[in-house]
Amino acid sequence: NPQLQSEKGWSAEAGFKQGFRILDWNGYLDMAVFLTEYREMIEFTFGIYKPDTVQIPTFDHIGFKALNVGNARISGVDIGLNGTGNFYGIPVTLVAGYTYILPMDMNIPDSAEVEEKYLKYRNIHSVKTDAEMRYKRLAIGLTFLYCSEIKNIDAVFLDPFFGELILPGFPEYWEEKNKGYSVFDGRLMFDISRHVTMAFIVKNIFNREYMGRPGDIYPPRNITLKLNVKW
Repeated sequence: NPQLQSEKGWSAEAGFKQGFRILDWNGYLDMAVFLTEYREMIEFTFGIYKPDTVQIPTFDHIGFKALNVGNARISGVDIGLNGTGNFYGIPVTLVAGYTYILPMDMNIPDSAEVEEKYLKYRNIHSVKTDAEMRYKRLAIGLTFLYCSEIKNIDAVFLDPFFGELILPGFPEYWEEKNKGYSVFDGRLMFDISRHVTMAFIVKNIFNREYMGRPGDIYPPRNITLKLNVKW
């Protein structure tokens, strides 16, 4: 895109971190609020882009192009929790985080509904937690990931004609599956010696079908046996 203008912006963040001790648990709470504003924000936008010399577009002229979409503002809050403690005498490590963002297209009139002003391909809510218990040479860990539904995507993917032409069956699939998703991963590790560790890792334990973006279905359940050797 030879007409593309440079994206400009600024950001600000304020937060605090507080340590705590509750019974046998030690940790800290980290919280921050943030604000970012853009001028001439750049986004890849799906459409038909043909040269002026071409009368009838072909599939070669269909795709994503970097465009200046105007002014945008992304604000939100990020909360993190880290802690260590004992569960019936067994050491436990916990890491948890939650992020909320409000990604707004400032070019859309204020009279529009809030969801109509959301920038494309953003998850408003996201959560990630990880817990690990260790007993002598054995460690067990569980990771949980949650992302809320995507409120806005390129409209062409949902068009009854073009959507079916580009990704057959996608409009109906998106309507059914874009509900947000949660995924669990697990791991079991055993220290054979100071230098050798065996790990049994399962990704997407419940074999959840989910998408990060249109046409990008994430991997199904995956099982890995891993041997780490240090010397």
